[in-house]
Amino acid sequence: MATFDWQLQARPADAVNQLAADLAVPPFLARLLLERGITTKEALDNFCNPDVGRLNDPLLLHDMDKAVARITQAIERGEKITIYGDYDVDGLTASSIMLETLQSIGAEPEVFIPDRFTDGYGPNQDVYDYLQKTGTQLVITVDNGVGGAAVIDKAMASGMDVVVTDHHELPAVLPKAVAVVHPRHPDGHYPFSDLSGAGVAFKVATALLGEPPLESIDLAALGTIADLVGMTDENRVIVQLGLRMIRSQPRIGLAALLQASGIDAKTVDETSVSFGIAPRLNALGRLGEAKPGVTLLTTFDEDEAAALAHTVNELNTQRQALVKQIADEALAMATTPANQQAKTLVLAKTGWHEGVLGIVASHVVEETGKPTLVLNIQEDGKTAKGSGRSIEAYHLFNALNAAKDQMTHFGGHHMAVGLTVPVANLPALHDAMEQAAATTLTDVPRPTLTLAAQVDARDLTLANYQLIRQLAPFGPGNEEPVFSFLPHQLGDIRQLGKTGAHLKFQADGLNVIAFGRGQDASALSHADQAKLAVCLGQNTWQGNTTLQLQLKDWQLSAPSVIDMRLPKPSGEQFRRAYTYVFFDAKHKQTLTTQYFFGGPVVMAQDVTAPLANAVLVDLPASDQQLATLAANLTAPVRVIFTAPAAELVALPTRQECGRVLKFLQGQPGFDKHHLPALAREVHLTVQQVIFAVQVFFELGFVTIEGALITVVAAPARRALNTATVYQAREAFLALAQHLQTDDRASLAKRLLLE
Repeated sequence: MATFDWQLQARPADAVNQLAADLAVPPFLARLLLERGITTKEALDNFCNPDVGRLNDPLLLHDMDKAVARITQAIERGEKITIYGDYDVDGLTASSIMLETLQSIGAEPEVFIPDRFTDGYGPNQDVYDYLQKTGTQLVITVDNGVGGAAVIDKAMASGMDVVVTDHHELPAVLPKAVAVVHPRHPDGHYPFSDLSGAGVAFKVATALLGEPPLESIDLAALGTIADLVGMTDENRVIVQLGLRMIRSQPRIGLAALLQASGIDAKTVDETSVSFGIAPRLNALGRLGEAKPGVTLLTTFDEDEAAALAHTVNELNTQRQALVKQIADEALAMATTPANQQAKTLVLAKTGWHEGVLGIVASHVVEETGKPTLVLNIQEDGKTAKGSGRSIEAYHLFNALNAAKDQMTHFGGHHMAVGLTVPVANLPALHDAMEQAAATTLTDVPRPTLTLAAQVDARDLTLANYQLIRQLAPFGPGNEEPVFSFLPHQLGDIRQLGKTGAHLKFQADGLNVIAFGRGQDASALSHADQAKLAVCLGQNTWQGNTTLQLQLKDWQLSAPSVIDMRLPKPSGEQFRRAYTYVFFDAKHKQTLTTQYFFGGPVVMAQDVTAPLANAVLVDLPASDQQLATLAANLTAPVRVIFTAPAAELVALPTRQECGRVLKFLQGQPGFDKHHLPALAREVHLTVQQVIFAVQVFFELGFVTIEGALITVVAAPARRALNTATVYQAREAFLALAQHLQTDDRASLAKRLLLE
């Protein structure tokens, strides 16, 4: 089953070939240009070759003239200026741009980066009061401020001026600041509305200096990429020029961070920023104080840069470990029967680090497809604080806003929220989410994945990858091309990473990397067919560069039975969020004590309703027991069918049973507690001897009184296989042989799935 709804961009071959001829480019590239509306050489040149001259006039931004006048006045008067930033990458880079610009024109501003846990996002009344008391005369906000009318208006009324520069959603009431510089201000007419906070700071710097501060454009590029704003128009120019600067002459702090992160500066692109640089800088604010990020980005001291970069890298490692630990716990909670039935999730626990709960919530949403709140319960057990993430079809802010009286703090938007709530109110909050889900999630369509083209292995080359990179940087509004590929052969399927979280395989001889798909190795191995949606990339190892495809989605023709059988149990078989079904309570007790199970564990006899994602762990006692369970199983069914070796010993032969009976004849009143000694004498296993005695007893060959076994003097002659215990054991061993050795098709028939 695919995660996305695949939609192929149909482009007439004639139009593609004509554009290829007009622009003198290969048809492979022409198709991608046509999708982007690039149909002239001038448009292609503008798209691929950045020109600072195409940046818009910063004075077109609303209140820019007022902002420049007040900042210039403050510098001329020697006033104390404080730059009030934010703790994420966009806020840190915006703060750094403003700091460098003001310093270059003679100011000595201070930078204040709020603490995520004590100050929160945006203008904070206590902080503003402190700034005024300590002499600040002008506050310049970057990447925040438009939502702080109450705080800013009070500051203005008490004599501390505020210039707001921001790009976030505009509230109904704007602050009465000296200036509100915002690309979407309702009274403005700026031609591009999607600047990042760093982008707005860069425009303010341009207006103050009279020209773009190209020495800071690398910072503007980092903020633009990290904040996921549109990769179009002047954002594209900023990012292209900024990445070029990082690759050719990275500033001291960035060079140190790249080295600490193991990233080659010469290869930095939007992907290495998004997955390498940005998470490391964000780790500062998630786990503690973020202001050292500004110091790192603006320092000229190589030793200081190296020390800070090492700290940032270490914090990111801690952040990754925290995310994994909490995500594992949260996903385990998500698999309880109640949560499996729910359409939304509220997961709360004491001891979870609040700085990473938004990331954890995203992981849970990706894994379950359910809108999710992840909250840390304070040590007093009374209050929970955390974050929520959603899916496109579910407006999380609106769902929770219906219960806003249940929360002490709440804010956010369609896809993400932050909140503080009394623990006692969590059930009411979940009820509100479920009520909203009952109307909005009744028939949720899968998100769309746009495919640029259907290709085969001949199109998947390094040469075509280089053509695609001409269209970079990619991001919102200029998405990286995704191609549909149906390989004839898959192979070398293996899990990567310390926990096997990722997957690597070959498709028609091409390497494919699938991040976060490690748990699907078995599904891919057993798929009858795999249609892949991939992006082109490259991998360099020991100086050799090869094409590497990155999986975005797949369509697997999955079998009804997925084979997880191994010679003996392994912890890897039990870690995923499936429902594990046991036939024998003793086996359940043994294995659940020995291994961690990632999902619920149930007994076969308790399965009375259709069950999906089932794993059959041990062996049924009979075909009837298996058939009763199979009637309630939904394909695909995963099978392990493990059993202790002692339970699978062969039936003793007639001659072996005879040796047991003869021994007992010579030992009248034999104590059954000594059967192990008997087993050694006749060279059988204890289980075989016990079985023989059970058969003898049923057939009347022996009597058992208490613990004593006595052979009957002249029993009626009866064949061993007429005993019901013999027949049951014979049937069980035959069933075990089938379940442990049959191919998938035969198992599917036995499980009534085909």
